[in-house]
Amino acid sequence: MAIERWNDAYLESMRSVGDPPADEVITAVIQAHGVNQLNQTMKNLVQNDELIPADLPICVQNYLNEEAILPSWVDFERIKRGEQFFLKHWSNAITILFCASLPNAYSARKGAEVLYLTQRLTGHVHRRIFETAQFVLDVMAEGGIGQNGRGVRTAQKVRLIHAATRYYILNRPEWRNKWDNRWGVPINQEDLAGTLMTFSIQILLGLEKFGIEMSAEEKEDYLYAWRAIGFVLGVDPELIPQDVAEATWLAETIFQRQEAPSEAGQALTAALLEFMQNQLPFHFANGLPATIMRHCIEPETADALNVPQSDWTTLLLNAEEAFLSIVGHTLSHHQKIAQLFEAFSQALIQSLIDLERGGSRTNFTIPSGLRERI
Repeated sequence: MAIERWNDAYLESMRSVGDPPADEVITAVIQAHGVNQLNQTMKNLVQNDELIPADLPICVQNYLNEEAILPSWVDFERIKRGEQFFLKHWSNAITILFCASLPNAYSARKGAEVLYLTQRLTGHVHRRIFETAQFVLDVMAEGGIGQNGRGVRTAQKVRLIHAATRYYILNRPEWRNKWDNRWGVPINQEDLAGTLMTFSIQILLGLEKFGIEMSAEEKEDYLYAWRAIGFVLGVDPELIPQDVAEATWLAETIFQRQEAPSEAGQALTAALLEFMQNQLPFHFANGLPATIMRHCIEPETADALNVPQSDWTTLLLNAEEAFLSIVGHTLSHHQKIAQLFEAFSQALIQSLIDLERGGSRTNFTIPSGLRERI
């Protein structure tokens, strides 16, 4: 069984493994065209929403074409069901991404160092948060995980960005001097598997925490869709769980291995909270993102990340039933939290629709099928 294989020794060995196919493409660009061309290539990939920009080096175009082929085991009917599940819950899922998945990822000290380093050297703090949300939307929108689907192409681009980041950190002095080899290879296989879990099983666990009902089949289909994307992202097949039980176990195992307080995790969390505060229209409740985040993650994790203690907005989660009866509502505590969470999600998502990702980038894009649910 996979669970028996995913022991400490195995997972530790995966910290020295990157993504050879993608790394080879980056090396080929460097050898044929130099670092300047690599910089231009990555800029084109990030800023261009075309599936395959025509001005990419041939080796990159070939890679994108060849690696777009999904594995033979993919059942597109199951993927479609996974997409339909996301369609039903997507605004809440994105909020959980911000309030649970990303904070839990930031609490993994070694993995957070890559994100923190790129933030310090590029200054694109909030842009990275936008890109993460855009990635999830591209992947899980209807048809995203199909041959030449937008989600597949987005995942391929992310995979090459990861490979380029590994190259920069390991070879460029301004990056290399800030890297500690004890953290492993940048964006290594254990970190990739952990990240895949933040997009898949942790979203499901977050929905459960807010009382959102899901069938066992819906959970399995949602995870199945992410199994296919894990393949495109370059996660070693041996590290891709087969079902919800395995995914839960792997996520918890990696979390227990890697969770530790760090300056990197705390800085990333502070930037994430600021991002959410800036998006919300009701600034009188600036403490609400931290309150929701503390409700989503374990207290020890929140403390390690320096998430501010809940302010008066915690009353919105814990007010007595008599308080709600004043405005004509008689909801249970469980329903009350779910309703507040839904309102918070809607406000957050609505604020993202008309915003730009910054610089010369295109607008933040919510697929039409998802936008109709706002």
